[in-house]
Amino acid sequence: MKRALLLLFACGLLAMAQKPVPVILDTDIGDDIDDALALGLALQSPELDIKLITTVVDDVENRTRLVWKELGLYGRQDIPIATGAAHPLLDPQVSNRMPQFEVLTGADQAPSSAKARAADRIVEVLMSSPEKITLLPIGPLTNIALALRLEPRIKDHIERIILMGGAYYPARREYNIYRDRIAAAIVFESGIPITGVGLDVTEPCKLLGSDLERLRTAANPASQFLYHLIELWQGGKKDRYPVLYDPLAIAVAVRSGLIGTETGSVQVETMSKMLYGTTVFTAGKGNTQAAKTVQQRAFLDLFIERLSAAPRKVTVTAK
Repeated sequence: MKRALLLLFACGLLAMAQKPVPVILDTDIGDDIDDALALGLALQSPELDIKLITTVVDDVENRTRLVWKELGLYGRQDIPIATGAAHPLLDPQVSNRMPQFEVLTGADQAPSSAKARAADRIVEVLMSSPEKITLLPIGPLTNIALALRLEPRIKDHIERIILMGGAYYPARREYNIYRDRIAAAIVFESGIPITGVGLDVTEPCKLLGSDLERLRTAANPASQFLYHLIELWQGGKKDRYPVLYDPLAIAVAVRSGLIGTETGSVQVETMSKMLYGTTVFTAGKGNTQAAKTVQQRAFLDLFIERLSAAPRKVTVTAK
């Protein structure tokens, strides 16, 4: 009897260890290629349970449509999506031509439910969840800051935030932070545990020609779609290889050991126009784990293995 109870207890611990991490992914997909690749990695990672995907800043309508199209290729249009704020908290919206949107057709229309305001949906999902959720913002932090201001109690429902943003060794400006520096300051000052995956560790994570060849020759529509997006992003420059800024943040949610971190606090520069968005990291007490080192090749191998594979089969339960 004792042996049977021990075996049952061990099985229970194993099941708990294998339980997928519930996450909300917030993305500015459509600008650089890394967002679409990050979404693919998240969808191909059984360690993650994606509760919601939201889009942020500028042409959020087409960003949402592109998310919807990619979800369709992976057979995951069961995942709720929502459209986020087009404008940063202080700065204006920007209108740029985004080549990746060329893949969108008249049939690529997200459902009416996707028109819900992202901040509202983030609050709703967090407050109704029986377990804490990890946030994965890989764009400007506008939606996350709005959700925190809308309902401060969501802090108690967030396990941690793993974000691609900032640069810590040394401090310098990075797009996701300076694009909405006020939102970034709100998030870093929230007290929520944060893992900051910055430029310093992501810049070396560039795909090689052999990596792209594996993706190009993958015999499934999802991989072919991502390779086509890369071609649009390259703009005819075949020797231009993607840097996996955002996918590394997703990979950290899957395998935290891919990076080495240092604990401290982050102050976002919001006053000096010349330094807008600089993330000043101070080691010591604080709520931020700043990524300092990365296992580059281990990450690239994980990434290309999963994105060159056929879409994984997922059992969707009725909601």
